[in-house]
Amino acid sequence: MGSKYPGTAEFGKLLFDHDTKLSMSFLRGHLLLEQALAVLIELHTERPAVMLDRASFSSKLNICDGLGLLDADSASAVRAVNRERNHLAHRLDATLTLTRVQALVDKLPLRVRRGVESVVSATPHAQVHHDEDALVTETLMAIFLVLGMRLGNLIQQGRYEAQYASELESYRMARAIAEIQETGVSAETIRSRLALPHPPDPLQALTELFPREN
Repeated sequence: MGSKYPGTAEFGKLLFDHDTKLSMSFLRGHLLLEQALAVLIELHTERPAVMLDRASFSSKLNICDGLGLLDADSASAVRAVNRERNHLAHRLDATLTLTRVQALVDKLPLRVRRGVESVVSATPHAQVHHDEDALVTETLMAIFLVLGMRLGNLIQQGRYEAQYASELESYRMARAIAEIQETGVSAETIRSRLALPHPPDPLQALTELFPREN
């Protein structure tokens, strides 16, 4: 039985169907990356509020890339994701088909692409059942997981270096002296004497993407 209000079926499909949910997941992932870029700028610039004032995603990415806060692969991959986001955000009929998502993966730098493919292949649902919707979902998750881990690790390193700047400088000089003079003092001994903690665990990098509790 048809609706007495013409256009309601199309309206519902546009806003509430499966394709819309996938697009929203992509846009949320994109926002997570944008938040990470902002944190990197906050960690590495003296007046981040000036840099971030009304800055678009592209501006934040260009700042991070230009200042060397991102490695080349991460910058290229995030830029590819942003182009896809712009396509989704400006077309009502845009959908994330498996073909389109795979095309995005193919545009990623080799190291990033291999990471995404490894995550997807390790997912039993996507690997065994070969369900297209599942593959799209798992591939999107893998893209943002890999990029989130990469950016999170950069944030980890930035926070670690900011917190222990003095100790790290002393540690590097002591290591150089020990090597030049061939004293035999180990790096671990120097680290212990300076009470310098080990660098953060990269496996915990994803936690850096979310606000910290006070």
